[in-house]
Amino acid sequence: MIKKYCSHAGCKRLINLNERYCDKHKPKDSHVSKTSMFANEVHSSSRWRKTSILYREANPICEQCLKASERAGMINLATSVDHIVPLFAGGSAYDWNNLQSLCDYHHALKSQQEREQKK
Repeated sequence: MIKKYCSHAGCKRLINLNERYCDKHKPKDSHVSKTSMFANEVHSSSRWRKTSILYREANPICEQCLKASERAGMINLATSVDHIVPLFAGGSAYDWNNLQSLCDYHHALKSQQEREQKK
């Protein structure tokens, strides 16, 4: 059975493809972005859902896995579409030049870096 990494930043536990987190990191409540009200509005909009689906259909492989030479041979399918320049930093919400397809592992790493950047 094919496995992937838990989405929690830095967690190396392997889980089934249809899961997002390992048992240790499963969230207790539904997730609401803490970045900003604007980000919450964008991510909950039908325009974003359509943009995200279309972008991931055009770019189904995690773009960071493709670039990462240290993880040669470990390429994952993208599970999310990420803003390269985050919305809180003024990134464009719907511009395809500001989007990238990421697997859970790379999206969690990038999100952790952004949280540290905002401190």
